[in-house]
Amino acid sequence: MSTAFPNRAESIADIVSRAELDIESLCQPIQPCQLATCRGTCCHDGVYLSGEEAETIRTITTDLADDFTDMGLDLPERVVVYGRFRDIASGPKTATRPAPMHDMVADYPSHFADTNCVFLLPDARCALQAIAMDRGMSAWHYKPFTCWIHPLHFERGQNGQPVLTLPSAETDPHTFPDYPGFSSQTHCGRICSEGGKPAYQVLEAELRQLGELGSRDLLWEIEQALAAK
Repeated sequence: MSTAFPNRAESIADIVSRAELDIESLCQPIQPCQLATCRGTCCHDGVYLSGEEAETIRTITTDLADDFTDMGLDLPERVVVYGRFRDIASGPKTATRPAPMHDMVADYPSHFADTNCVFLLPDARCALQAIAMDRGMSAWHYKPFTCWIHPLHFERGQNGQPVLTLPSAETDPHTFPDYPGFSSQTHCGRICSEGGKPAYQVLEAELRQLGELGSRDLLWEIEQALAAK
């Protein structure tokens, strides 16, 4: 996999190589990403970054400043800031700017803020992804890991091993009494009984890329598990 974050890729490769697959969750029906409808809802609060991701993103926004400007993006001086979300996440994350998401997006979660990641383009594409594609690289070359696997999630299983899963409203790890989840609430992460397809089919590209990192054929493993039932 082509990536600007080799250390991050190496750590993820180790996780993927050991991960168990939550087959039942990966068969839940969801719909493909539809940016024209959701306007980048999953990007509303930016994304938490590894140290390597943060440093690399700072560097490319300087080195490729003209490219971002040509895309119509007016980036702030600080594209990476310190963030904290409850007791779950803290550290560097992409900065955000105000955006009228509740007015722009139908069914925008009421507990989500009216903000956008500073790398979100006016047409709701990710500028980091667009720049990579314009340069003939992998679409996710500059894109943070947590972004491109969304809405997939790694959690710790009962035996301590990582588990690859698709959170539902009942299992979303970012759920609190006043905050009913994150990935399960975004348009592409919502379980959709009508009109949806099994998540492992909708997220085929993401699963193939994860499998490549961990030297596994995750799609084949899922299909074999389903055939054995």
